[in-house]
Amino acid sequence: MSKKIICEQCGNPMTYFQEAHTCGWICPVCGDGVATSYFEPILTDIVDYHVILVSADKSLTSIKTISKIANCNFIEAKKMIENVPVEVFCGKAVDVKEIKDKLESVCIEIRIKPEFPY
Repeated sequence: MSKKIICEQCGNPMTYFQEAHTCGWICPVCGDGVATSYFEPILTDIVDYHVILVSADKSLTSIKTISKIANCNFIEAKKMIENVPVEVFCGKAVDVKEIKDKLESVCIEIRIKPEFPY
């Protein structure tokens, strides 16, 4: 059962809206309303997260992926695989989420510190 929000100006039911980072309630009859902003928590997270390589095979796919993420050449990426655990990236949540997804898609095992809630 959903609760109806009634317009204080004219007494009609208000309609919920959400556009980009704005959401709120507006009266379709008189136009009165209330709005606020909303950002997904991952977009406002200011923590620096550390992506630690735990294990990966020495396949070309793994080496290429690690090389791209760690911004290093293939030889350095291969050395990272041989010297696990090793940090391959440090950054904000939005970037770490993208990197996490890429690494997991090629079966590279990682750990993220501090605990990554996304």
